[in-house]
Amino acid sequence: MEVHYESTQDNTIAAAAVLAVPTYSSAAESKAPHRIVGYLPDWNYQPFSELDLDELTHINISFCKPDENGRLFCYKPDDKLKSIVSEAHSHNVEVFAALGGGGGCDGYLQHIDTPEERAEFNANILDYCETYDFDGIDLDIELGSNHQIWDYYADWCTELRSLCDERDMEMSTATTQWVAQKVTPETFALFDFVNVMAYENGLDKQSHASYEYSVECLNYFSKKKQILKDKLVPGVPFFGRGYTTNGELGWNSYMSFAESVSKGDEYYSADVCDGIAYNGAVTMAKKAELAKDYGGIMIWELTQDAKDDKSLLKVINDTLRSEPYIADDVNTDGSFNLSDLVLLQRWLLAAPDAELANRQAGDLCEDNRLDAFDLCLMRIMLVE
Repeated sequence: MEVHYESTQDNTIAAAAVLAVPTYSSAAESKAPHRIVGYLPDWNYQPFSELDLDELTHINISFCKPDENGRLFCYKPDDKLKSIVSEAHSHNVEVFAALGGGGGCDGYLQHIDTPEERAEFNANILDYCETYDFDGIDLDIELGSNHQIWDYYADWCTELRSLCDERDMEMSTATTQWVAQKVTPETFALFDFVNVMAYENGLDKQSHASYEYSVECLNYFSKKKQILKDKLVPGVPFFGRGYTTNGELGWNSYMSFAESVSKGDEYYSADVCDGIAYNGAVTMAKKAELAKDYGGIMIWELTQDAKDDKSLLKVINDTLRSEPYIADDVNTDGSFNLSDLVLLQRWLLAAPDAELANRQAGDLCEDNRLDAFDLCLMRIMLVE
């Protein structure tokens, strides 16, 4: 917290404290009321041991792939994969086998384009899940709408859903607008929830994952694809991408959130670092607040997060757990009165025993800062 001291004529404020982003509690006492779905890649699974599993509800192992015979595998050693699933289960975290992924979907068509091949492939998928004690399957088929796979996709999902029901397993999918064009509302209804990849938007010249793009994606899937809001899980990136000199999204320009904040504390709450656009803590908290109206939040991917107090997973988790607040009620006593004004003024003066129970409620100017302007507006509102 930065403190800037200012002199005023009436000595109302001797100091203004600037808040860049809400400070979150170190641990949560209960599970989040929404899904918090994190992808864990098989090419970088070692950071699993550093995860706070109490801050997740689902882990998607990405990616499980079919070989030429339609048998699934991933690049995690068998004993490590079983250990990850077992440890997650000990924290009541469900683990899904994620199939497909960007650049990993080319081998699927040959296994689903006839009823016989689908039956054999689906049996292999379910056997694989039972071998490693997975709780569900996540279909992450990222192919353009002109691909032949969509001619068989509905039948594949219908038959796979039936098998999952028989074995008490769940099904989810990861999708985005350009992927979902030929997927019908009836097919989407087969899934327990739908992870929406609201990032890598190539049409935006400033941010590939803006808050506005999340809203646009959610509106598309809720209205166009008729997916219930409590089944829609907006996705957020733990990475950033840059732009070419022509203003196009630079697919070879990439930076994890952990790397961004390693370059300076100021990048924790920012959305741009060295020309790379990402979601800092302020935007992430705003998206998590949006996710409260939907089925939770999805993360690509967990190993890109920063550690400890700079963790975006921590921001998401605590935002989704937080209770609705009364605007201006910074001491969270259930009402807005003079005591809130006094507490905010003492906090701005950096009184050692002044602690705001809900700092977000005091941000009356809605600029992600707490300062003298919020205090003045609070005083005006009390007078009125």
